[in-house]
Amino acid sequence: MKYFYRLLISLSGCLIFLLVHSGLGLLPSLAAEKVTVRYGLFEQSIPVADIRNYGEKQKASSDLQSFLDYLSAKEKEKFQEALQVKMSLDIVALDKLINTGMGKQILSFASGAIARRDRASIQALRSAIIIGAKSPEGLGLISFLEAYPSNQLVVDVSKISKLVGLANSSSNSADASPKDNVSSSPFGKIALQYQILAAQDKQFSGCLFGDSISAGLGNTLGSGTFNFGLNGLSTISLLEQLKSLIPTKVRCEKAIIAVGGNDAWYGINDELFTKNLQEAIALVRTMGNKEIFLIPAFYSTVAASLDPTVSAPLPKVEQINVLINQVAEKEKVPVAAAGLAPLYENNVLKENLTSDGDHLNAEGLKIYRQALLQILEK
Repeated sequence: MKYFYRLLISLSGCLIFLLVHSGLGLLPSLAAEKVTVRYGLFEQSIPVADIRNYGEKQKASSDLQSFLDYLSAKEKEKFQEALQVKMSLDIVALDKLINTGMGKQILSFASGAIARRDRASIQALRSAIIIGAKSPEGLGLISFLEAYPSNQLVVDVSKISKLVGLANSSSNSADASPKDNVSSSPFGKIALQYQILAAQDKQFSGCLFGDSISAGLGNTLGSGTFNFGLNGLSTISLLEQLKSLIPTKVRCEKAIIAVGGNDAWYGINDELFTKNLQEAIALVRTMGNKEIFLIPAFYSTVAASLDPTVSAPLPKVEQINVLINQVAEKEKVPVAAAGLAPLYENNVLKENLTSDGDHLNAEGLKIYRQALLQILEK
């Protein structure tokens, strides 16, 4: 499962990862003290305090270690990364979002794997999301669990496995070529709907438009900025995103466009990519910005580039970057590449900066964040 740790999807993603691999009217004074994983007759409980301690200090209790022993090294790294996700969200927009038809569908979807005797799973999820988002650290797996209105969160692995299967079947099938389904997937729809609600009539000093690598940063670029990153984004869905955002009258003094990797992966031809990027720049200019910056498409590791289910071939990414520079020259916008240089060696992503060969791990994201902050602070 790739990064869909943004908005409600990020919450579902963290929970699904944990489980597969192993009304505001509710009383906020209650909180989950333990997570119980159920699979048939098997049950294992993990104290929430142990999960927090593991996220903060990387120290596992005996209860948690017995769970971690079932995970591979890569899965453990993914779990640790999931625990670091802490999203600063617009509470008003989030509240509106989970009361929309799409929001209710997502809650209903996730509640199918949670066992509660009072059948109040949806209301409990809603309460935990809102209260967790109000915590000083923002919404993350830990703040969600600590806000869940019950002393125990019981999840059925067999049910969550079925739900994951249904979700995957609605997106790209395993044997199909990868394609841009951001606008048609339920996760993409609800993420964009949150952005629309949160951006309404707002003015930001900086706006970031990008794919899952940019989305992985969350809203960590400072006060007055907004991260419009979406998982799976290519120039095709970027145009759809911008056309949905413009009616909100959102204003961006500086805008950063970081796309191209997925265009290479989806096999979008050079002519269409060039046309889409130019149109995207034109649309961003209507948002009242003073400056626009382009970020080169991200390279993967050699191994990832050889796997068509993971990433695009490196030569294709290189060609996309040639096109980005050509568009930048024509549109008279700068390409901010210098800050990303530490991520690569000979245009190949360094192994120690990625967890899957395609996305950045915590150390890689630090480098990317710093590069963006240098742009925004100029």
